[in-house]
Amino acid sequence: MSFDIDLSNPFPSGFTGGLGGPNTGDHVPPNWYIQFGMDLGAGGGTQVFAAFDAHVTRYTPDNSAADTAHVYGAQLFMRAPNDMMGGFYTHLTDVSPDMAVGSSISRGDLLGTVLRFDPTAPHLHLALVEIIGGAPNGTYQGVDLYQLFQDTANTDDVTTVTFMQDGTPPVVN
Repeated sequence: MSFDIDLSNPFPSGFTGGLGGPNTGDHVPPNWYIQFGMDLGAGGGTQVFAAFDAHVTRYTPDNSAADTAHVYGAQLFMRAPNDMMGGFYTHLTDVSPDMAVGSSISRGDLLGTVLRFDPTAPHLHLALVEIIGGAPNGTYQGVDLYQLFQDTANTDDVTTVTFMQDGTPPVVN
């Protein structure tokens, strides 16, 4: 059964450009959160906001001692309230000390800021997934909304996206 999610851009301001979308560069299988990553450029320290209502299912705080060229900054996995869609945000810092697994997040809530990690261009890595049949036992299928996030960057626009729950790409309304 299909459902709608309202999405807004994690960068109502400060977006500098797309740095690569799903299935490009290092965005390769097998993990949806890498393969379907959207690298959204913004200067270090730019505020990052939640793109959809969710609850945190996994949180790894920023630990500079563990940073590598590809894995750095805080990581947040979230699922929509219906557990049929989720997202992964990484390369964050300044995440609230109150952030924890189980935290409820509303679209537009401040998640943290973009972590500058030289020599990599500063950016947010955001990946979205549709969970066909719902979590935890559903089929996780990455979603490519890279163009939508580029088109709505630096705006407060809200876009309704319909997830069909049948394996087809979501419909941007």
